[in-house]
Amino acid sequence: MKIFLSVLISLLFTFDILAQEYTISLNGNPQIKSYLKKHPNSEKKYTASKDPLELPFWDDFSDSNMYPNSNLWQDQTAYINNTLAVNPPSIGVATMDAVNSQGNIYENADYNTEFIADSLTSQPINLNYPGNTTIFLSFFYQPQGIGDAPESEDSLFLEFYAPDDGQWNEVWSVAGSDNKDFTFVILAVDEDKYLKNNFQFRFRNYASLGTSTYPSLATNCDFWHIDYVYLNKDRTINDTVFHDIAFNAPLHSLLTNYESVPWKHYKETSSQTLKSDIDIAFKNNDNVSRLVDSLNFILEDLNGSSVNQYWFAGTFTPSPFQQSDITLSGQPFSFPENTNNSSDFKLTARIVTDTYDSAQNNSVSYIQTFKNYYAYDDGSAEAGYGIYGNGTKYGQVALKYAPLKQDYLTGVSMYFTQAFQDASQKYFWIYIWNVDENGLPGDTLKTIEGIRPEYEDELNKFHFYEFEEPIQINEDFFIGWTQTTEDKLNIGFDYNSVNNDKVYYNISGEWIPSSEQGSLMIRPVFGDTQSSVSEISPEELRIYPNPAGNFIHLDFNKNSEKTYSAEIFNLQGKRVFYRQHIEQNTLNIQNLQKGIYFIRISDNQSKTYSSKFIKN
Repeated sequence: MKIFLSVLISLLFTFDILAQEYTISLNGNPQIKSYLKKHPNSEKKYTASKDPLELPFWDDFSDSNMYPNSNLWQDQTAYINNTLAVNPPSIGVATMDAVNSQGNIYENADYNTEFIADSLTSQPINLNYPGNTTIFLSFFYQPQGIGDAPESEDSLFLEFYAPDDGQWNEVWSVAGSDNKDFTFVILAVDEDKYLKNNFQFRFRNYASLGTSTYPSLATNCDFWHIDYVYLNKDRTINDTVFHDIAFNAPLHSLLTNYESVPWKHYKETSSQTLKSDIDIAFKNNDNVSRLVDSLNFILEDLNGSSVNQYWFAGTFTPSPFQQSDITLSGQPFSFPENTNNSSDFKLTARIVTDTYDSAQNNSVSYIQTFKNYYAYDDGSAEAGYGIYGNGTKYGQVALKYAPLKQDYLTGVSMYFTQAFQDASQKYFWIYIWNVDENGLPGDTLKTIEGIRPEYEDELNKFHFYEFEEPIQINEDFFIGWTQTTEDKLNIGFDYNSVNNDKVYYNISGEWIPSSEQGSLMIRPVFGDTQSSVSEISPEELRIYPNPAGNFIHLDFNKNSEKTYSAEIFNLQGKRVFYRQHIEQNTLNIQNLQKGIYFIRISDNQSKTYSSKFIKN
């Protein structure tokens, strides 16, 4: 990720990286990898069409899934999505970046050197119109969006194919830059060498991975987004208007605060869980005011347990080129209860406009999922998050959740992303904290020790870390981690759902609110099991402060008639501290190195208490 790292890299040449939080682009594209696992033969259908296409050629990518429409396009390295662009003309764009059709960074990629990455190549087209001067190709493009910005040495370029010469010729290009609005381009296709049968055009991009000094920071980068590709005759250079109204942003959850909650939690608290409104976005791409005759919604129960629900949300008259970001109040939907352990519903919005309006971009849908977890994220990682640099060894990150009811927490699901030098060999600890009087992480309720990130290529494939014994959660809590090295962990990060007000990180003993706009992809998982449940016992050994400085305080059910000894062990199991008789509840640990330690307190009747702590 070269946006965030531009300042960071300048520091690397003189000093070690200062401790900080970061977001970093993905090493690959998990959505594409997931699609290929489910559709292993998808690439075989991308071949040249038998007969050339006839004009007009039009694609706004609103009805494609993951890959370009094979009836129109010959390759599949561009990624079709509706989350990475900002205010496109219509929902769905073709994104070009530094990863191939398999979702991996190109094998020919290199540091500090531009390489040709993606291609978006049309099927052969019949342009056998000798001498015609009315054929034009137009499109919209945007650099960056919510991804990584292409640098000035990177570029997006367009080539035309001359069938008789068998040669591709560059006809347009633009240098990389930071985020900007979608820009319209229109080009004449009037040279004789192109006015042939089997004419083609293709978009390509140059990308670069950045510095080789720190290769672990090299990830997917240099995003370009393309929309509204239109080739036709009987046009002029001034044919810049599209008589089209289109949805241009996805729908979101109908739940207050969350994308998903456990189904049994919703059923007990439905009145306080549903939003009272729905956000919807569409754009009038015409140069005159247009009538949206009706905006309709339908909620379908995908489990078949209830009838469909409908809502007529009104009529609208957007002004020329108006972007309409509308909040509709008083939404009437509910999620009917059933006896299932989970449930799924499909919310669809449709606009009815004039008959000449493109119908494929007049509908947008969202799947509302209820399973056994809470989620702030929408399941799509656009980046990786973590803390990184000097001082982050034993640093901590915490994410706050407010459960709708008391229940038993059975584990934590986490989504990890990768960079060139992943953190798969770096141990970390999962933590569950209560909430202190200041609304920050307080006492430790549960930990899972010495675990490693587990990488999953599938979309929405989180790795589940299960507790040996569930714990009862009665109120708000934090989940997060303590890392054991300064290496990044790269937790999945969703840019489309902003919840950083619930995220804190601790590098030097103080919890600091996160400034990274988005949602951490960490989900608490709740179960029905109520046996073998461990709640925090008043006899458990507590250590504070934790992380600790030169002293730790021991809090346990001490009996004045007994004598106690203390032993401290490092992660390798070596005893590094021993005191035969503890008279005070405070231990001086200033001689210990920074690290993670286990402590065991034993009385003279063979009863032991154990815990762990971090020495800063």
